[in-house]
Amino acid sequence: MANHEPSAQGNVCVVCGADPVTYQWSDRSGEAMCTQCGTPYQLKWGSETQETEGAYPYLLLRDEWVPVVKRYYEETGAFAGLGTMLGEPAPGYRTFFAWVDTQYPDGVQSADG
Repeated sequence: MANHEPSAQGNVCVVCGADPVTYQWSDRSGEAMCTQCGTPYQLKWGSETQETEGAYPYLLLRDEWVPVVKRYYEETGAFAGLGTMLGEPAPGYRTFFAWVDTQYPDGVQSADG
């Protein structure tokens, strides 16, 4: 279970504020999602850089998406299902991106343009 990983202990979700955050595994090795909002985190077996740093968990959202996912969660309270899934996406994934399309018709802009 994802919640038994040492890196899963005592964390706060950056999106929904769950404290402590609880996790469910996605289909990507070492990746889990917050069970409350669906934000993905790498709990183990990350990139070479992550393995060297060893500062798990790593948030798996680009910086420009954090306020978007926060806003979605604040407005809807819904699970976004943003973890990696094989086949069908996680519950909430399609609903989240339909919401993004209506709220951000010009797309989500990166910090560097």
